[in-house]
Amino acid sequence: MKHLIFAAFALIASSGAALSGTDASLPQCSGFPSGGDGLECSCTGAESGSVWGSGPYTSDSNVCVAARHAGVIDASGGGVLAYAVDGQSAYPGSEQNGVTTSTWGSYGSSFDFASATASANVQACAAFPGGDDAYMCSCNGDESGSVWGSGPYTSDSNLCVAARHGGVIDASGGTITVRGADGMEAYPSSTQNGVTTSSWGSYGTSVVIGLK
Repeated sequence: MKHLIFAAFALIASSGAALSGTDASLPQCSGFPSGGDGLECSCTGAESGSVWGSGPYTSDSNVCVAARHAGVIDASGGGVLAYAVDGQSAYPGSEQNGVTTSTWGSYGSSFDFASATASANVQACAAFPGGDDAYMCSCNGDESGSVWGSGPYTSDSNLCVAARHGGVIDASGGTITVRGADGMEAYPSSTQNGVTTSSWGSYGTSVVIGLK
């Protein structure tokens, strides 16, 4: 059964998956970390290197070139947020945004980028819709609702309250990206960032909301 290694990230601005401009506070992108869940780093936009696939990409692909192909950044560079995905049976090449990627067969690990389709019209967070794609939504910071666990959270938890608990957003709100994950045998409660969550036993599916 296909299994994704899920990771999700808070997006600081609602203009897309790239952070605006090249952020000196972020490390320069190098290779996607082996065994890592995610990567937040900065690209100049002038990087070169090989990329296999069209999203997801093989984990040995050049992260910044892949980000240009995906439309996450352009030639001016910027910060990128990438997450790990399990290996695929095939990686088709394509040409997008002035970047041509190569085709590859089966490979053991991959990465992809949080959706670059966010805009100022990101919808308010509702119930997690499930599925493999990143769910991007907006919180105003004063939502209320139940949350079970301490990260991962049960997938029926209130996403915005969970994001505050995890430190992804504060009372001023913001745009978040969430991914589904496998169910856990137990979801322990905790108090963080002024939010107290509840404990729960076994539950079939989870959500992961990345920290800043």
